[in-house]
Amino acid sequence: MLHLMIVDDEPLAVNYLVETLVEMPDLQMNITKAYSGKDALEKLGSNSVDILLTDIRMPGMNGMELADRILFRWPRCRVIFLTGYNDFDYVQSALRKGGVDYVLKTEGDDIIVRAIEKAIDEIETEVNEDHILQKARQQVHLALPSLRRDYLIEFLLGEVESTSARRRRFKELDIELDPSQPVIAVLGRIDEWGTFSAPSERVLLFYSIHNIAEEYLSPDVRFVSFQYDRTRIVWLVQPMAGQPWETTLTALDNCAVRIQTACKSLLKVPFSIALASESTSWETVSNRIEALKLQLTFRMGAGEEMLITEHREELNDTPRSSHSLIEIGRLRSRMHKLDLLESYMDNGMKEQFNQLFNELFAVNETLFSDEEGKWLGLELFSHISAFFLTYINKRELFNIIRPMLQIEKIYSPDQHSGLHEMLQFFNDLGVTLAELNGRKQVERTHNMIGRVHTYIHQFLHEELSLTKLAEIVYLSPTYFSRLYKQITGQGLLEYINETRIQRAKVLLKTTDRKIHEIAVEVGLESAPYFTRLFRKKTGVTPQEYRESSKGMEAL
Repeated sequence: MLHLMIVDDEPLAVNYLVETLVEMPDLQMNITKAYSGKDALEKLGSNSVDILLTDIRMPGMNGMELADRILFRWPRCRVIFLTGYNDFDYVQSALRKGGVDYVLKTEGDDIIVRAIEKAIDEIETEVNEDHILQKARQQVHLALPSLRRDYLIEFLLGEVESTSARRRRFKELDIELDPSQPVIAVLGRIDEWGTFSAPSERVLLFYSIHNIAEEYLSPDVRFVSFQYDRTRIVWLVQPMAGQPWETTLTALDNCAVRIQTACKSLLKVPFSIALASESTSWETVSNRIEALKLQLTFRMGAGEEMLITEHREELNDTPRSSHSLIEIGRLRSRMHKLDLLESYMDNGMKEQFNQLFNELFAVNETLFSDEEGKWLGLELFSHISAFFLTYINKRELFNIIRPMLQIEKIYSPDQHSGLHEMLQFFNDLGVTLAELNGRKQVERTHNMIGRVHTYIHQFLHEELSLTKLAEIVYLSPTYFSRLYKQITGQGLLEYINETRIQRAKVLLKTTDRKIHEIAVEVGLESAPYFTRLFRKKTGVTPQEYRESSKGMEAL
């Protein structure tokens, strides 16, 4: 229940107003009376006040000073000043504070009650907004694991950010790791599903493994974990404050054994774990995860319940530089963004397609200069080729584009003289598809406008509502109205009225029908409205037009 305080140095005025408010059942409030500013503060003590109704001119502490004291303690309090005609300067100053209203003493009780009701409505609106925001915060909190996973997956796909940007995102997503310090990568794999065969049960299994790992890891290390794909889980680990990296690596070895044992004994599923042998920077952690995936896949053994510590010598004898690995990671990340190009081609936006394509594949050609680089180039070609093949097949465009280009270049890397020529070909292909779709859109749009115009001319004598016309072209009325004006440069109603006037001109000059009959013929039941519209469009009345030589010349 809201708390209202009424303050005035005239006790009779206070008591009368309280009695009036108490008799109003719709205003359910706790009411406190005070007869001076000092009295008001003493009666409030530590209790808050929602609405303050106070006289401005009072001896000692005036209403403005009292309001300042109360607003300092309870900023959300609504203040209503009781004023006289000569208090306007005070009121102007008060209104600048916000959340303040005023009532002239001479206006009567009804105006005071309305001011209080207005304050109540504002408070309830604010409370509802606070509730919505609080609910949104709760929903974000519940969604944090999913948001955190999406961010880290993007990160592992090569979305490397600056340390400051990473720090901000870590804070937003409640990732309790230091974005400026390296991490140790750990990869877990569910080798068999056991009794967890149904999709809902698999979600439960992942949740159980996360809980088991958290129980064993939390006392010894800082970490973040997330589901990497259908069968694998990633942990990114850092030492506790002041703990050496060697101690953390030892703790991870011990915890991995416990996690694996618990999964087997409690969940009845075999679980393999691969541990990095050393820490790695955030910029290269995605490459370390890839290395762990390969070791779990190709390491000698039974293939289940493996516990592997990564051995650097088992990797390439001549590993790429960390800079090259970062560049490759970014390239692979951009390969996963090819679908962003689809909407540009669909909507005929060839300039935007060209710009984004060049941004995605502005690659360092030295990455493709050695033997490994050739395979990387083939990987890049395969991704782009598959994207365009899928796009063209889904829209059945092969026969249309075949005469426009060397079609075999889409699926044959040997047809390209080099990396630059290959990227330029696919760029040109995308621009060609965008132009094709753009022309189709224009044709479809003009055909659509033509159908609507034909209908208007054919049924001009009937009701031509926006809803009816939008149904003809299977669009929503609002969108169709906006699209029509965008294409033709005029509103749909304006076109209909112009068509009505042109038809009316013909009928006025070629027939002896009466004005009201012609009005009905062109779809306007009201003859006076028809006359006003005709005069507005032509400058003369229908009768004047009929009788004028100007009308004959216009024909």
